[in-house]
Amino acid sequence: MSVCNTKKIALTPQKEQFQHAIFFVGAVVLFFISITMLDLDIVRMINRLERLPAILRLFMRIEPSIVFDGIIQLFISMMLAICALFLGGVIALILAFLAAENTAPSKWLALFIKAIVSTIRAIPNLVLILLLVAPLGLGYGAAIASLTLSSMGYLTRAFASTIEEQPPQIVETMRSTGASWIQIVVHGFVPHVMSSFIAWVSIRLELSVSDSITLGILGAGGIGTMLSHAIRRHNHAEVSTLILIIFITVLTIEVFLNRVKKKMNS
Repeated sequence: MSVCNTKKIALTPQKEQFQHAIFFVGAVVLFFISITMLDLDIVRMINRLERLPAILRLFMRIEPSIVFDGIIQLFISMMLAICALFLGGVIALILAFLAAENTAPSKWLALFIKAIVSTIRAIPNLVLILLLVAPLGLGYGAAIASLTLSSMGYLTRAFASTIEEQPPQIVETMRSTGASWIQIVVHGFVPHVMSSFIAWVSIRLELSVSDSITLGILGAGGIGTMLSHAIRRHNHAEVSTLILIIFITVLTIEVFLNRVKKKMNS
């Protein structure tokens, strides 16, 4: 005699289904409004795709003579990203505990820090470096300052969110023992949030390397500047070689960071 166990499948409530439908319809409407306002010629874009194979053939070559220089310049871009990430991370670590609702010593201070961070996050790196060119000049200094501000904005918001997700019992318990604000932060929160902080930093490292390469196109140095020169000369072989170097390096960094995360979580 066999017994058939049947499990009921939970159905999505009609109200939630209606909300999903409204969201989907709204997204489609916004998409067509955007196309209309931008005056995009979709048919022309599709017709121009016929040129894609010929263009791709131009990039099916590499230039071995620039590989060494490309690696050196990529190393410079990575050093810019790491320096900026370190500076931005240290500043963010301090600001996050001052901005998080459960650790902020002052509500107004927390609101002020979050407002500043939100403003920085809203400004693209390309705009930041252009603003910093006048006082610092175009070069490594402006690039590091721009990437530092960007990393600080990103990590402060991420760190603060992680801190706010911690149980309120941490603060209550440590305050009942007479612990100071510094002791609450160092002994109460840091041991619980450090693994999450490292994960956020690893994510930001990938973004910082990409941003550093992008800023190099403006003349900030590194492989981005080398890539910009190759594009201006229409040297497709050099462009392909530099893109391949960037791709292999970024992929290696991602694989390495994923392994580090797995070891930390195990």
